Amino acid sequence: MDSQKRMFVVMIAALMLIGAATVMASENPMGIAPKQEITFTAPTIVGGNLLPAGDYKVLHEMQGTTHIMIFKQLGGKAEAKAKCNLVPLEAKATRTEQRYAENAKNQPVLVEMTFRVDTAKHVLEP
Repeated sequence: MDSQKRMFVVMIAALMLIGAATVMASENPMGIAPKQEITFTAPTIVGGNLLPAGDYKVLHEMQGTTHIMIFKQLGGKAEAKAKCNLVPLEAKATRTEQRYAENAKNQPVLVEMTFRVDTAKHVLEP
């Protein structure tokens, strides 16, 4: 395994461990909590925008039938919006997880998120 892939795997593992601190909020009919928190340990592409490493509040908004995730940096000004599809889970998620791809500049690109106790996962549109 080359060093870039190893670094990417280590980053994903660190993000899963450090990951999002779940805000215990009541579920809504979509099977997701209305707000969550996530920590990016490295600059990360979300919805086509490069967000700096840090802690973010994740909010949800519906625009017609389109689900939008809004990432707002806690204590900062960075913000990004990303369209996403909600994919039902067989049961409530037991942990918070994120999945990343890597772009041509070797930057992590957030592609999927699951928050503990939600009954749907978020698959971000490219």
